Amino acid sequence: MMAFSAQEQRIVVALARAAIPDGEILPGGGEITLTRLQRWLKEGTELHWLGIKALLWAAELAAIPSTGRRLSKLPPDRARTFLEDWQRSQLHPRRALLRAILTPLKAAHYDDADMFERVGCSYGKTGDPVRDQRTRLKLVTIDEPVRWMQRVRDGRSIRQNLQVDCEVVVIGTGAGGAACAYELASRGRAVLLLEEGDYHRRSSFTARAAEMSRKLYRDQGLTVAVGNIGTPVWAGRAVGGSTVINSGTCYRAPGRIFDRWERELGLSEVAHDELGPYYERVERMLEVTPAKRELTGGIGRVIARGADALGYSHHPLQRNAPDCDGQGVCVFGCPTGAKRSTDVSYIPQTLLRGAELITAAEATSICIEEGRARGVRARLGSGYELRVRADAVVLAGGALMTPVLLERAGVLHGNAALGKNLSIHPATRVIAVFDEPIDMANAIPQGYAVDQFRDEGLMFEGGSTPLDVTAIGVPWVGTAFSRLMEQYRHIAQFGIMIEDSSRGTVRAVPGGAAHPFITYNMNDADCVKMARAVAILCEIFLAAGARRVLPMLPGLEEVRTGAELRRLATHAFHPGDFDVTAYHPLGTCRIGTDPRTSVLGPDHETHEIESLYVADGSAVPSALGVNPQMTIMAMSHRVAELIDARLA
Repeated sequence: MMAFSAQEQRIVVALARAAIPDGEILPGGGEITLTRLQRWLKEGTELHWLGIKALLWAAELAAIPSTGRRLSKLPPDRARTFLEDWQRSQLHPRRALLRAILTPLKAAHYDDADMFERVGCSYGKTGDPVRDQRTRLKLVTIDEPVRWMQRVRDGRSIRQNLQVDCEVVVIGTGAGGAACAYELASRGRAVLLLEEGDYHRRSSFTARAAEMSRKLYRDQGLTVAVGNIGTPVWAGRAVGGSTVINSGTCYRAPGRIFDRWERELGLSEVAHDELGPYYERVERMLEVTPAKRELTGGIGRVIARGADALGYSHHPLQRNAPDCDGQGVCVFGCPTGAKRSTDVSYIPQTLLRGAELITAAEATSICIEEGRARGVRARLGSGYELRVRADAVVLAGGALMTPVLLERAGVLHGNAALGKNLSIHPATRVIAVFDEPIDMANAIPQGYAVDQFRDEGLMFEGGSTPLDVTAIGVPWVGTAFSRLMEQYRHIAQFGIMIEDSSRGTVRAVPGGAAHPFITYNMNDADCVKMARAVAILCEIFLAAGARRVLPMLPGLEEVRTGAELRRLATHAFHPGDFDVTAYHPLGTCRIGTDPRTSVLGPDHETHEIESLYVADGSAVPSALGVNPQMTIMAMSHRVAELIDARLA
């Protein structure tokens, strides 16, 4: 295992003392931060260690030009001043580097039971099991035998090369793969599911951000798009894919999106009315229902109050968690099984219908015979090879990994659209501080919405986070940062998502590694749209009676008055001014009628190879402006019907 050198330990301590001073109730950074960081990195990969070491040395040496001394040699007050200068810098690269340097330190420092207890929050949560409404079998206890698990094999336990024959092999178990496999299995097809990640049962969901990110997120949550905003793009890597780590929000895509697809791409077959019956199937399976108002908590209360004052449309969100108890940790795996992610909804039902699932199986190539897909090869977690013979192949690895697999397999012969057209629904947030307790850790994190501006491509949805994740999201250092964190129970955080016209790319990392290299630049139109959304949300918080409203933008970190709000609304921002995250990558293998601008036909079959289909977010032609899981599932039900008809 890697470790910090003595000098690197001194750098960590110096950074922690400067960035996180003592507060009134929360201890500041120092030796304890070093201890927690080393504990936090205990299960980290060599790449993580090397990355953090590089960031530490960047901070250590960056102080020399302006102070004449290394950071670890500066008095704590001078080191704090140096970091505050970087925090207020108008240079995006400088602020971005500071965020990168401090993110692991803040995450580790606040990832501690004592820190949570001091601000009145629970550290790690569990819950009573809920039952699948169809099978009536408990979904929580990992040791309890359940019938469908007899059809699951862990690729780490397979100690020989293996060949399997089936009618359809589906690679991926997220929204697209699970829905497609379920529909095919329900029609009597012999289906084999392959999943690169593991099947995590509910008893292993601890609700701790760092631990669950390592278990459930691709690249442990460190996948980042390179560009003028440098945004994390989060995706799941487990049975259930990103449905395990999303907030359970369920929207149908607006009709105007389908109208645009027909007008611009000729996709008359994928119309809003045509997808209606498929949406209904999804809603029944996921048991979609509005979030209970009492579980939207303080954040729902103040957002409703502010929106009412301004006359804006608002409501509890539609979700796939009818038995939710509001523990506030949806994005780290639901500890009760209330959220009907595909690992507790579609996948068990698919297995009960005769399908089989092999986990820890990374697809590496696609077998082509006479222009038709006839199977795949996969690398098992045990190191052995799996060969699958099939009549049809369905790729459902998501908008990040499906184009990577296709590129590595080299089967599309240079399709110009492969890996392009990436949309991400760029998201940011605004924080407000109220005199009244908010307690956002004890409510649905994304349970409420303001949809007044939906047709403009602006959505406002809950974005509550636990203490340690909130600390990461605050780009401040010093006393102002420590004081804000001590007010955690009074903090309200709400999210913004825009329907982007910017586009990025996804390519395989050179050298054969199965990792995506993502590029994405926000254009001027989306920058203006993001700035407008931030101003609207600040206005809502002010109307709700917030004591402080914190957009945390360069030169406009706090808004308290109407004059400051008007200044925010008219200020010329740059893309790098926003702290952007992304949860909805789409479009990298989009459907269309023109092989020059699309990877798939309207039937989701690749233009070049017969019997090779894609059923995931990469097939969605454009940004939807709303959370995409329902649309991905509805489109995948449709794909399955087409495949079944062609196999007949």
